[in-house]
Amino acid sequence: MPENFFQTFVLLLLVTDPFGNVPLFISTLAHVAPERRARVVVRECLIAFFLLLSFMFAGRPFLAA
Repeated sequence: MPENFFQTFVLLLLVTDPFGNVPLFISTLAHVAPERRARVVVRECLIAFFLLLSFMFAGRPFLAA
């Protein structure tokens, strides 16, 4: 189980390319107040994390349906 989780984690890290998305975040958050940017980034990262986590555990039955 830990090997499978580690392999999935590395795959998701490579697929999402967090460092490649930095320019996208910067341009998208240009109009947001600087004191609010950190909260927006954390919120969006949590949403993406839970979405990826849900597909990791329930993706196969969802796609099979």
